[in-house]
Amino acid sequence: MATATLPLVWTGRTGRRYAPVEGARLRRGGMATVRKVVPKDAPVARSVTPEGTPLALKLWNEGDEASLDQLQRESAILQQIAERDSELPCPRLYDVIGEPLVTGLVMEWCPMHLARWWAERLDDPDAFGRLMATMAEVARRVSDYHVFFAYAAEVAAHGDLKPSNILLSSEGRWLISDFGTAQVAAPDDASWDETRQVVATENFLAPEVLFNAKKRHPAAIDTWSLGATVFALLRMRRLAADKVELPKNGTHSPRFRTQRMSQVHQVYAQDPRRFRERDLDPDAFPDPLRLPEEDRRDVRDALVGFVPPDSEQVLADALLDILDRSMSIDPAHRFTSCRDLAAAFEQLTRLYLQVSTNGTDPGAPPRETSEQIRRDRDSEALRAERLARENSKLQLRLDELMARMEALPAPVAVPTPAVVAAEPVRAGPPAWSTSVGLVAVLGLQVITLLVLIVVLVLALLPLA
Repeated sequence: MATATLPLVWTGRTGRRYAPVEGARLRRGGMATVRKVVPKDAPVARSVTPEGTPLALKLWNEGDEASLDQLQRESAILQQIAERDSELPCPRLYDVIGEPLVTGLVMEWCPMHLARWWAERLDDPDAFGRLMATMAEVARRVSDYHVFFAYAAEVAAHGDLKPSNILLSSEGRWLISDFGTAQVAAPDDASWDETRQVVATENFLAPEVLFNAKKRHPAAIDTWSLGATVFALLRMRRLAADKVELPKNGTHSPRFRTQRMSQVHQVYAQDPRRFRERDLDPDAFPDPLRLPEEDRRDVRDALVGFVPPDSEQVLADALLDILDRSMSIDPAHRFTSCRDLAAAFEQLTRLYLQVSTNGTDPGAPPRETSEQIRRDRDSEALRAERLARENSKLQLRLDELMARMEALPAPVAVPTPAVVAAEPVRAGPPAWSTSVGLVAVLGLQVITLLVLIVVLVLALLPLA
């Protein structure tokens, strides 16, 4: 059996070459493999990053037709988004590999994803507040993606949001990735019966996507996924606090699945009408607008010892209100805008700051041990790094312009006829200015005479 040999260098459609970074760890996913690469040539076309800048090369899993199809969709979406001049909600696409089919994407390198970031901050005293602030930023990025495609007949939902698809850029911005599964339909009955698997990750997948129901509120698909993401990260915190080893497949493990999702499987899996375009039936659930008690208990347990003891109840209630609305069985009762979900996370962040400083009583004096959320993602160091990169890009463009100017042919000298300088003529004042001056002097004399007459008359009045 022949095996494919990976090239040592990949050449993009721009003609620029990309080489793997020695010793860099591969990121293997179900649909693709991501490796760290660096460009080997000078910037060209839209591949504007300086030579040696780390980039991400996302390659299809060779032999997997579903992986290849996903890469075509993702490439089309990223190329549309990359045309914007403003900040992007996703890693910027610099180049593509393969012709005519796309077999690889060269994108902005992001050092870590949300699950890894969270694992490194579980012991921070303000970790809960940081998580809520981060989820607010992530929800805004998803909203930006929705708004960008708002010109379409309906909002294009991402469809497969999860912790491993939420990336932290080297500039400190949270971005979303992996757009290729957004339009993948659920499997038919035969494949479901054989494998009981779908393309996206079930732990975070909205039921209307899982069972191909009508999607009257596309944005609500992603608010479900963001709510399930928060639940999984809190479950990770609880496992770490209990000294339980985390599964090797991370938050993809069934241990991070909500009881709500288990209910969905129980209700719909045996339904002969599954995978048909129909509305979900919230009445099939005992309480479709509220998370099951098992999930509510897990959320409360995760906050024990994680937030100030006298604020556990108020923070848990506020968080459960958000999760209830994010993961309602009825999509119409969810957050139908990720911008609204971001506002809810921001409000919860402010509540956390308040109770961490003043306790549950807003009028109480501030505590000496109050913790403030550190804005390390917006630090001056990150801003300086960003400015340096922009300056580097501008310098490259300036060098390119200078090189083009130097390549231009020298201008031909054209002899000019000698001109004899004439003696300068001093222009005197115009004739009309002399007349104006005489009139002004005469006018002043008349006024003076009138003033003298008036004074004389006033002086003679008493004598009369």
